Amino acid sequence: MGSKTELSSSTALVLASRWTNSANRRREGLRAAHQQDAAVLTELLHTYLRLKSPKGGRISNLTLQHYAESLRRFLLFVGPPESPQYALTQLEAETFELWMLHLQAQGLSASSVRRHLYGVRNLMKALVWAGVLKSDPSASVRPPADAQAAHTRKQALGLETYQALLKLPEQHDPTRAARDQLLLLLGGTLGLRAAEIVGLNVDDISGGRVRVRGKGGKERLLPLSTPVAQALGRWLRLRGGLSVSTGALLVSLSHRNVGGRLSTKGARTIAEGYYRQLGLPPEQWGLHTLRRTAGTHLYRATRDLHVVADILGHSSVNTSAIYAKMDSDIRREALEKLADWQQPTAPAPE
Repeated sequence: MGSKTELSSSTALVLASRWTNSANRRREGLRAAHQQDAAVLTELLHTYLRLKSPKGGRISNLTLQHYAESLRRFLLFVGPPESPQYALTQLEAETFELWMLHLQAQGLSASSVRRHLYGVRNLMKALVWAGVLKSDPSASVRPPADAQAAHTRKQALGLETYQALLKLPEQHDPTRAARDQLLLLLGGTLGLRAAEIVGLNVDDISGGRVRVRGKGGKERLLPLSTPVAQALGRWLRLRGGLSVSTGALLVSLSHRNVGGRLSTKGARTIAEGYYRQLGLPPEQWGLHTLRRTAGTHLYRATRDLHVVADILGHSSVNTSAIYAKMDSDIRREALEKLADWQQPTAPAPE
């Protein structure tokens, strides 16, 4: 669901009725703002993003869900509609600054607070579009900065640790072992995102390549390296013996959903179990650890950020540059080369 970007039938109906006319938008927007109607405000936010954001119809459902969550959190902060502490039509920059402090006091990281601010900022833009607000009261608010650089907070797995991780599925029965190892390779070698991994279908594999549907509806074709191709072959042979109800490549083996598409949550749970066995700290338990591992190892193998960006589906090499920073060996090599260069040249023997 999270990887699809088509307009749902419910969204289409909303576009065709409640928000198509400027007078309707203002009337419905004012009513929803005064009543703090989360459902209607979410409709307005989603419709605005579909129509007015740079990604438009390509914006992912996962992003829409995240922004809806941010909206709900903000409504809880401003207070109940019958006696709000802050009215949605009379917000000031300080309201958002206080809200961010409130989120941080709840233990949210700076990156999570930023994401919530961006979601609510889009709601403010939607209210401006609807004619409810004259301007965005959050426009001047600056999100909190992380105390640590991203490359020091988000670590990749070293080569030996990653190799040990790939062996752990072998403790299970052959079917589960084949599926789990393929899952780990898709993330840690091909660098696929969580939604990209679970969104793969069997017919996305053809001619030694896999078609990956990435963010914003963008697609990329990746060649299958030998380890991935071998793991894929093992899994497909065993998958053929299952009662499968979907074209999904990776399927659930749990009793409640045997043969159905593996969910993102299910994939994360699988990876987390192996991370625990390795003794990794909780901050490294996410599936994105595998993607960071792939990016770091790719850069170490190639020293080419353009190759890293192409394989991982980054729109800019600037995004890929973090993987060069994550590799401590690269910094060590650079400093050793500098030390050699700075050494005085020995005088030539007479």
